Amino acid sequence: MSKESLAIRARFSYIAAFAGIGAALYYILLWLPGVPVPGLPQIKMEIGASLAPLLGIILGPYIGAIAVLVGNIIKSLTPFNPISLVFVPCAPLSAFGAALLITKKWKISFIILIGIMIASLFMPPFYPVTAFDEKLGMYVWQVYLLAFYDKIAALVLTPIAMDLIQSNTKLRKGVGLFLIMFIGRELDKALGCFIAAIPAVYENVFMIKSLRRIRLAFVTPAIFSPIEYLIEAVIVFVIAIPVIRALLKVPGVSETLYIKNVREQKII
Repeated sequence: MSKESLAIRARFSYIAAFAGIGAALYYILLWLPGVPVPGLPQIKMEIGASLAPLLGIILGPYIGAIAVLVGNIIKSLTPFNPISLVFVPCAPLSAFGAALLITKKWKISFIILIGIMIASLFMPPFYPVTAFDEKLGMYVWQVYLLAFYDKIAALVLTPIAMDLIQSNTKLRKGVGLFLIMFIGRELDKALGCFIAAIPAVYENVFMIKSLRRIRLAFVTPAIFSPIEYLIEAVIVFVIAIPVIRALLKVPGVSETLYIKNVREQKII
């Protein structure tokens, strides 16, 4: 076997090992207790799931997404949780999107997010948008806006994040990294909204049989979402910075893993 083939096999084994470690780490993170939202202690932020974009930035769009997917599946099956199992694809998409954004391949994440939002328009809770829900006392487009306003914000912030990442100052680059992790998380939330809007899901998994109730389920979180997202983003960013810095100092890691893009672009 040639030296080149041995090098490729060694690199593949190295990455596969880190993928396994990433899956195990993410699984452990999912067991972290949620952080209560101020004023609404019954609502808890999932800090473990919020770190999915970080794994994407460290391991890359494919290995990172696979690691998160494996961790999610194991967590959903031990013990079996049908609700968690339904939303298994969400966090891997978050890791995938963040990894693409860190290398400025923002158009792919942008298109995916737009695609999810457009597809959601044709789900029963949001269709037709011009209809008026008399029981809820709202137009359907208002329900859609309350469910997706933060995702719309992520779309607007995507080109801004790319501009900041390419700037010449550490502060602007740091803000760009913060926005990338926020946008990655919004991909997760957007897919989650789409899945929750599928009749088979809200009728058979959540046992919600009326459109009014499922629409109300989308409207209610909008009251506390801004506080939740802000605190969640800050906590995750505070965790991410030292983790990235530490990994960049490990010989071999910063040259082999996807995290090398952070170093090459001098983001941190």
